[in-house]
Amino acid sequence: MQKGSNLYIYVTALSANLFTFGVGIGYGWSSPALPKLSGSVDPEQNPLPEPATVSEQSWMASLLSLGAMTSPIVTALLAEKIGRKKTLLIFSLPMVASHLIMVFANKVFHFYIARFLIGVSVGCMFTVIPVFAAEISQKHNRGVVGLILNVMMTCGHLMAAVVGPYVTISALSIISLVPIVAFLVIFGLFIPETPYFYALIDNKTEAERSLMRLRRTASVEQELTEIIKSVKELKLSQNRNFVELFTDRYHLKTLVWVIFVLFFQQFTGMIYIISYTQKIFDTANTPLSGDVEVMIFTAVQLVAVLFSTQTVDRIARKVLMIGSLVLMLLPNAAMAIYFNLLDSDYDVSVVSWIPVAALIVFISAYNLGIGPLGFVFEGEIFDPNVKAWGVTVGTCFKLLVQFLAAMFMPSLSQALGFFVPFWIFAGFTLIGIVFIRICIPETKGKSFLEIQHYVRNKK
Repeated sequence: MQKGSNLYIYVTALSANLFTFGVGIGYGWSSPALPKLSGSVDPEQNPLPEPATVSEQSWMASLLSLGAMTSPIVTALLAEKIGRKKTLLIFSLPMVASHLIMVFANKVFHFYIARFLIGVSVGCMFTVIPVFAAEISQKHNRGVVGLILNVMMTCGHLMAAVVGPYVTISALSIISLVPIVAFLVIFGLFIPETPYFYALIDNKTEAERSLMRLRRTASVEQELTEIIKSVKELKLSQNRNFVELFTDRYHLKTLVWVIFVLFFQQFTGMIYIISYTQKIFDTANTPLSGDVEVMIFTAVQLVAVLFSTQTVDRIARKVLMIGSLVLMLLPNAAMAIYFNLLDSDYDVSVVSWIPVAALIVFISAYNLGIGPLGFVFEGEIFDPNVKAWGVTVGTCFKLLVQFLAAMFMPSLSQALGFFVPFWIFAGFTLIGIVFIRICIPETKGKSFLEIQHYVRNKK
């Protein structure tokens, strides 16, 4: 029964995360698509009448994050009213519309609309998929089920990196429709709503039926009782509303901690590097072609995501976060120095391998530390009474930082030099190391009660 239960839960989680796979493609789209739209790579494949300017490329890359900021609060509320499953199905449709628009797009504003729409789906994914995953899983497999989100998003990013350079933008959009259509069919027709949602709306019969499907057994009375009890406690705690997150001294303190951790998570350069990976490699005059190096970079990212499952729960949170930031500081500084020398017309051919090595170290360090642990930290540090709102606010803030980094850094690099963004990222990474070392509490191995006791007693 245990193996069968696990298998069906994993299948259910994989089905839901076909949505996440599509989001990964959306994040990875910029790297192969923007060089074509700018005319710097395969200009004959550019559907635009004129090459896209740096400003237009910045908007295309960053509008995904701007669109994503619009949906977390709406989808969080909707998921409580109509269910997690229906909310995911509804908000997968903007992603479908996005790819259909890009199949036929031949004007810049077409791409603006498409990228904003896919962002709307991204915001839903960040908000609802973790809730769905937590509510279908059991105590012993919750970590693995939650990790599927990161794995599937990275796989989508890898697919964009492997396929994108060798097909037209229109063809890439058609290919990108496959996982989201598969999601609509498989998830829509064969996957149940979570038992927690049915318990939330006092439908015990459907809650039991859903739990029996997920566990592949009729013996669910004990777990169903626990679910109903936890949902009743949650309803009582929801009397504490959104305002308390900002008015209660201790809740506000944890919100500030989360905002700073997510800021340093994002402003180390992750979104900038992911969005412009091929352009970075092409500009650096590295030994291999930019598209091949992007594939290597993204494959390493996937390996790091998989390996992170072996480290996240074995090493102290602060040690991993600080260690990863230190390892990310070095590549950022190395990239800044390299591009500074390149802009100054120094011969860098002897060390042209540095950008590839630096970004491989960067992406590995991110996914082994601050990347996953930024989200783990916000899930652990908030009081359960305000956790849902706290995580939603944190998600919106993270997406805002993504938008700012993807929007303004390319223009800054064009005006002041390609090395400038990397010095900025290195500076914020250094500040992040100091902040986490001094301010952030260790949460590994502590109960929620112990964490809240620490928060309320820390001066």
